[in-house]
Amino acid sequence: MTSINNEKDQTFEPTQIVEESQETRLEENENEEDDLKKRSFVWDHFKYEKNITSAKCPYCKRMIKCDSKKNGTSGLGKHLKMYCRQSPCYKLPDKKQKTLNFSPPQPLSGKSDVKGNMYNQVACRMALARMCIKDNRPFSIVEDEGFVEYSSTLNPKFKLPSRWTVARDCFNIYKEESKVIKNLLVGQRVSLTTDTWTSVQNINYMCLTAHWVDDNWRLVKKILNFCQISNHKGVTIGKLVYACLKKWGVNKVFTVTVDNAASNDGAITYLKKELMGPDSILDGTYMHLRCCAHIVNLIVRDGLEDQHASIVKIRNAVRYVRSSPARLLKFEACVEKEKIVCGKKVSLDVDTRWNSTYLMLDTAIMFEKAFRRLNLEDGYMAYFIDDYEEEFEVNTRKRKRKKKVVGPPCENDWTNARYFVEFLKIFYIITLKISASKHVTANLFFNEIVKMHVKISKMCSSGDEKCRSMAIRMKEKYDKYWDNIDNINFLLYIAVVLDPQKKMKYVELCLKKIYENNGEKQAMFLQRVKNTLEALYEEYVRLASSGDCGDIMGGSTSLSVAPILLDIDDDDFLEKEFERDLLVAQGKENKSEIDIYLCDDVLQSVGDDYDILLWWKSNSSRYPTLSQIARNVLGMPISTVASESAFSTGGRVIDPFRSSLNPRTAEALICSQDWLRSNPIDIQNPPDIALDEYKKKLEEIEKEEVGLVDLPDFEKVFTWFGIVHFAPWCVGSCFGLFVEWDS
Repeated sequence: MTSINNEKDQTFEPTQIVEESQETRLEENENEEDDLKKRSFVWDHFKYEKNITSAKCPYCKRMIKCDSKKNGTSGLGKHLKMYCRQSPCYKLPDKKQKTLNFSPPQPLSGKSDVKGNMYNQVACRMALARMCIKDNRPFSIVEDEGFVEYSSTLNPKFKLPSRWTVARDCFNIYKEESKVIKNLLVGQRVSLTTDTWTSVQNINYMCLTAHWVDDNWRLVKKILNFCQISNHKGVTIGKLVYACLKKWGVNKVFTVTVDNAASNDGAITYLKKELMGPDSILDGTYMHLRCCAHIVNLIVRDGLEDQHASIVKIRNAVRYVRSSPARLLKFEACVEKEKIVCGKKVSLDVDTRWNSTYLMLDTAIMFEKAFRRLNLEDGYMAYFIDDYEEEFEVNTRKRKRKKKVVGPPCENDWTNARYFVEFLKIFYIITLKISASKHVTANLFFNEIVKMHVKISKMCSSGDEKCRSMAIRMKEKYDKYWDNIDNINFLLYIAVVLDPQKKMKYVELCLKKIYENNGEKQAMFLQRVKNTLEALYEEYVRLASSGDCGDIMGGSTSLSVAPILLDIDDDDFLEKEFERDLLVAQGKENKSEIDIYLCDDVLQSVGDDYDILLWWKSNSSRYPTLSQIARNVLGMPISTVASESAFSTGGRVIDPFRSSLNPRTAEALICSQDWLRSNPIDIQNPPDIALDEYKKKLEEIEKEEVGLVDLPDFEKVFTWFGIVHFAPWCVGSCFGLFVEWDS
């Protein structure tokens, strides 16, 4: 019996459990319905009751219907927002409502679109971090009184973060952008430039920049690393470069452009050994590329080693004018008397930078008459006399000038200066051309080399002894790097051959011009160029057969045309059949791409609008292998200015006021700036910034203002507008385009 009773109990227990669970579910559903009803913001103002059909406004005491089935809570909300003036919600803007605004103008097109915006604290904070990165602003800008006032006026909702939060945001941006750059580098064969620099912190930095032509045939330049290096030894540089490449996943390196420092030879040797493998082009034979701008600098500096006395005299005259405000005003008075109209101002050069010497002489010649009139002014001639003593009436102290100042310049000195300007202008233009960063420069090299050679050769046969001796020294340096077949990198010649406006015929013409009296050397250079091109072609065919060379189609060294079947599903089958018949008719069926390319007519010159990468992009299907060679050869930089320009940025990021930045922070800021800027600064065409124009504009504003008394002097106004902080960069851009090279 007990067992039967137990069985009955067991049969009734589940039924009781189900009934209890149903009751609890009903209670939970009712609670959920209550929660849903209370979820609306109106119940923060109205009193909620179950099964309520109307509610009284707590502010205006008006009754509003709110039946859950007929009206809902929309009427209550509309009353609070639009009708009840005592309500705290009356006509408040909706946080979810977007406002229509014009987007900032695009960098290239200048167009701006209308889009809906909604306030976002995180987005504003990240925009602030990007501003600090792009414009070299310190993290402490969020604590500046003026910036705080400006931000609160612009949008009172924006809560300014702390400087530490801004720093973390900058690091997060660097991490996110580095992922984007790493994806861009996948499968690319890059050319590198690298150089070293010492900051005001006395810390050595190495900059590594990658250059390549992407899949859309656009030239790309990205700073990969700006990292600390222990010393400038070759092996140390090589190890650090290789470690950086491994971090980025780069194992295909075409060339490495470095300056002429002896330590770089050891770095290239180390990289060749580490990068040896199936991805190496001709076992790294042409990996080492010497900076052409650096070689031009060495050639000119050797010519100016024994500086002409005329340059020294003009430099001292400029130094006199720039040494004090009183002397500058005196000189400006002479300029007005001579009625010289010139927007430039005389500038003092840097002795070790010949390009700044050229700019100094070029400007000083424009003010030649003013310098001559300055001879009549008191104190000018005394500046150049020999050792002398000045006695003061008040006390017996004497001041003695111990160093003789050469000058002032005479008529003969100004004549020599005009000659020097004409001479240096050629090298100045050459340096600008080969140091550009926004377009291809490899195909421009040989043309500038020939111009330089012709100019130096004419100077060597000059009747002026000083000119001839200067040219002979320059010729020796020229022959050391560009006349020695073992020192020159023949990829520079290949870049000219791959220019459809020049090809091999242009190389032959230039070699005849250079070696007009040495046919044997001419033939030797020409044969070396042909051998290099053929070796590259065979190498890229090998890479294509192994599937490691992009879009190269086919694996043979000739264009043997296979029969094409007429496929009606192919829209271009007639064009392909016609192209095949045309190749057969022209006898090109069994010729290699090199033969076909060189036999085709040279493209007529189309001026400065000519885009060589666009030409190769449109002809890549016709020359699949040569187009890949052109993509790598034309993408290589022939100067290290791209890396050296990063040191100018580094000098602004790590200035005396931010010298506490650690190397990791400096790298994040400098690299991120290069990645984020939509319109990077072009080394060849720096911004045209004239400080005199700022001064004139400020003077005009001062004259227009009515009732202003005791205006601050120009220097203070300059400081207020932030131009004093900008002036060192302006002077560096205008008069020192390139970081000083060590010979």
